Amino acid sequence: NKGIGYEIARKISVIKGDDETAFVCILGCRSEERGRKAVEKLRAEGHNVDFCKIDLEDKDSITSAAAYIEKTYGRCDVLVNNAAVCFNDPTLYGKVPHIPFGEQADITIRTNFFGTLALTEAMLPMLEKSEWGGRIINIASSAGRLSILPSQERRDAFSSETLELEELKGYMKDFVKAAKDGNHQVYGWPNTGYGVSKVGIIAMTKIFARKYPKMMVNSVDPG
Repeated sequence: NKGIGYEIARKISVIKGDDETAFVCILGCRSEERGRKAVEKLRAEGHNVDFCKIDLEDKDSITSAAAYIEKTYGRCDVLVNNAAVCFNDPTLYGKVPHIPFGEQADITIRTNFFGTLALTEAMLPMLEKSEWGGRIINIASSAGRLSILPSQERRDAFSSETLELEELKGYMKDFVKAAKDGNHQVYGWPNTGYGVSKVGIIAMTKIFARKYPKMMVNSVDPG
């Protein structure tokens, strides 16, 4: 309902004349109030939009959103995963003094990685119903480049062409545990939960692209 997500919705929901093939863009937002206000504003400007409440930390909201979309639309042609949290004080690579790094890592990985994964898996059956084969676009970041990982072993693991989803989930849990224990740097992890979450998103993108070859699955850096 704001920032990059709002602009993505605005761009892809334009109604051109009587074109019945134009996208209906469904805004998934944590705040129902802000989400509905965004929908009202976009509709007033001539955009074809809808709203459903989604909180990446709330599995019930993900399940409910998927059920609503399936009942209302029957399929999903494109899934754009944009939602994320970032502790930014003043950069992606600094520690926020009033929130211990271990807590930052837990919240960030739980939301940005595991929440995105849960939503993607919930939407897969509807993506497979798309007559265009389905598209998944994960908003990544240059903060998730492999070079942020101090350990070559870590870089090799995340970039492996044979990496499986369960392995990746294990790596993300390992990072959170190490961050909470205060020894993440000893084990080859960087000092950024956001960066690690985006490394995970990029690796997840590659895994889904391999697993679902009929879909177009990409990650992008918005710059």
